Amino acid sequence: MLKTYFLTAIRMLLRNRSYSFLNIMGLALGITCSLLLFLVVRFELSFDNFHEKGDRTYRLAIRHEADGNSGVMASIPGPITDILRQNNPGLEIITQVFGEQDGQITVPATANKPARHYREPGALGFVESDFFRMFSFGKGNLPFIERLQEPHTLILTQQLATKYFPDKEPVGQVLRLNNQLDLEVIGVIPDVPDNTDFPFKLFVSYASANELSPYEISEWGTVLSNQNLYVTLPAGADYKEIEASINRIVLPHIPKKHQDLKSFFLQPLHDVHHNEELFNYSMRVVPMEVIWAMALIGIILLLTACINFINLATGQAIKRSKEVGMRKVLGCSYRQIILQFLGETFLITFAATLLSVILTEISLPYLNQLLELKLTFSFVRDPLLLVFLGPLLVLVTLIAGLYPAYMLAGLQPIAALKNRLNTQQVAGLSLRRVLVVLQFTICQVLIICTLVVGEQMAYFRNKPLGFNKESVVLLRLPAGNATKLVSYKANLLKEPAIQKVSFTMAPPTSIIIAENGFKFNGSSEPMPFRSHTKFANEAYFNLFDIPFVAGRAFTASDTIKEFVINETMRRKLAIPTAQEALGYKLNMAGKDGIIVGVVQDFHQSSLHHELPPAIITSQLSAYYYMAAKIDMNQKEAAIRHLENIWNKAYSDDVFNYEFYDETFELFYREEVRQQTLFKIFAFIAIVIGCLGLYGLISFMVAQRTKEVGVRKVLGASALDITILFSKEFVKLVLVAFLFACPIAYYLMQKWLEDFTYRIDIPYVAFLIAGIVTLSVALITMSSKAIQAALADPVQSLKTE
Repeated sequence: MLKTYFLTAIRMLLRNRSYSFLNIMGLALGITCSLLLFLVVRFELSFDNFHEKGDRTYRLAIRHEADGNSGVMASIPGPITDILRQNNPGLEIITQVFGEQDGQITVPATANKPARHYREPGALGFVESDFFRMFSFGKGNLPFIERLQEPHTLILTQQLATKYFPDKEPVGQVLRLNNQLDLEVIGVIPDVPDNTDFPFKLFVSYASANELSPYEISEWGTVLSNQNLYVTLPAGADYKEIEASINRIVLPHIPKKHQDLKSFFLQPLHDVHHNEELFNYSMRVVPMEVIWAMALIGIILLLTACINFINLATGQAIKRSKEVGMRKVLGCSYRQIILQFLGETFLITFAATLLSVILTEISLPYLNQLLELKLTFSFVRDPLLLVFLGPLLVLVTLIAGLYPAYMLAGLQPIAALKNRLNTQQVAGLSLRRVLVVLQFTICQVLIICTLVVGEQMAYFRNKPLGFNKESVVLLRLPAGNATKLVSYKANLLKEPAIQKVSFTMAPPTSIIIAENGFKFNGSSEPMPFRSHTKFANEAYFNLFDIPFVAGRAFTASDTIKEFVINETMRRKLAIPTAQEALGYKLNMAGKDGIIVGVVQDFHQSSLHHELPPAIITSQLSAYYYMAAKIDMNQKEAAIRHLENIWNKAYSDDVFNYEFYDETFELFYREEVRQQTLFKIFAFIAIVIGCLGLYGLISFMVAQRTKEVGVRKVLGASALDITILFSKEFVKLVLVAFLFACPIAYYLMQKWLEDFTYRIDIPYVAFLIAGIVTLSVALITMSSKAIQAALADPVQSLKTE
């Protein structure tokens, strides 16, 4: 019996090749999308879930508030760690981490090899030995981690150990960090996995951090985004009780001048990868809303493919009604007919699944490139894929096949054999219309979302930022050591291709953020809020075209003497006008100065955030970057000259540069990726929807063959016939549009809430979505409608 079912199914699929091809392609597209999105969602949800103590590990974060403005940060002043260790509120492990976004490693020269220099961006972490007790990096017992308590020690990952010492034992060797510290390699651990927010490859003893940072990281006044504190709770402990204990212990120790630190809370380790408000070392945050949105899109596209299958399958119902009638007359049971058609659906779904595996293999490299991920697809290394695909195969078979199977099995044999079936009896036209409306609602929602995201991205690119980012080259200085290159400033400007040069802690908009307390107008008490602080030389304003509202730039100095503030700071200080702000005294880091200028507000972080109060002043020791404004028509000459001067100033450091406008785009890379994904999935949804439309119009043409013949005999033109069929579907697309508009509006309104600076949702996006889907639908429908209109009416009327 099973053999007969199988052979019959194969025969039917081969006999209806176009039907089989459309169904297989539609399902394959849906399954491929769901499989790719499954890989992405699973990867994003897996971050740092491999740590044995991960479920009871937390990051300590701070709620701060001043002058009615509140916020959160994961930056922890150094003294808090000592307070918790001296008054432990029941924590199992306490460890602090200091991450650097850039570092240079020098492998000293040997008798056979010259010194080698390597730039290791984002790979440097200053940690304590407890870091490896808390996090499961490395395998088994690691006795050498105890030595991380000593200064000038270092642990390498296997990748870097092989890179630096390919022909010798790395343990015991010495590496030089940023041409400042000699570090002894005390151990080697396996490479950290990709799904971690601690992407370190070099683990340097935390005791060495102060020797590299221009800031005193153990002081209350130092709040750096890359300094974090992690704690592990005992098994079974209530983290809310521990959180309350931490507040009771730490808050009384906070100095009066730092009373903007209001409370502390514990952030679960699994939330670090998904919380947009707080920093992480991978510099990559994927909110849970985005992850669930991707999962939902995968489900929707799969459902759309199933709807497409149902439409095509029921479109074939008339052709198979006599077959069903004959089977029933010969004694075939209701259950046997259902199993027969489910078997056919299973074969189609199985073929579509095999095709989707091939499509996934082909498309995965492009998806990895788009999302900057390292996803892999292998049933051997990842058996969970089979666990996903197996149930998916069964589920799709049931969703796509049950309705057509039950519908065909329920046909009356006499009516079927006499060909007296009508549209409602065979295929439930109302349900099919609902399914088409649902398909095109999904298509239009995706198109609208794509257009709105694109408009927001265009707004980011075109919105005035308060400065000019074009034609600026950034050079990251070795460990903030600007002194050598400053002495070459005159030589730098001798090259005509280099127009302006400035030294700074960071460009105007940057991930490097320093917040400082300060005193105002001779007060002995600090202000109740912190300021964003930009350290730069006097050329900073001219290079980045930051306009002055009043006053001037500070005079050239290697240390704090004068200050420039922004308009937001002026308002926070309750100074009525910019001109009146000039001459007021400020004290920062124990140094007095006066306000000599007020600049127009400029954005210091992405447009997700409000403009903060800012102070700009000079401090040679805090300069991390050199910025050069160049003539882009002589770009090669400018870069060549910069490299020549660099090699004179820093002969032992790797020359590297970046264009600021390209770096600036990284602030919105997640939004750009979302826009690209929306485009891809909207296109796929339209393709699948068109296949469904093709199935529906094929069904209607089959049902109305005689009607078309009669109309043509009575004088109807091909255009009249085409309009006859098309107007039915135009109504369905318009109904889908009415559903899609409020859904898309709600989704985009929620998405835009994450941006402080955002567009109003453009209504033209809705019109474009409606026009595009209507045009595509008309093209799809017209092909089949015109074919029916051109058919010979004599043959149509002879059809029984």
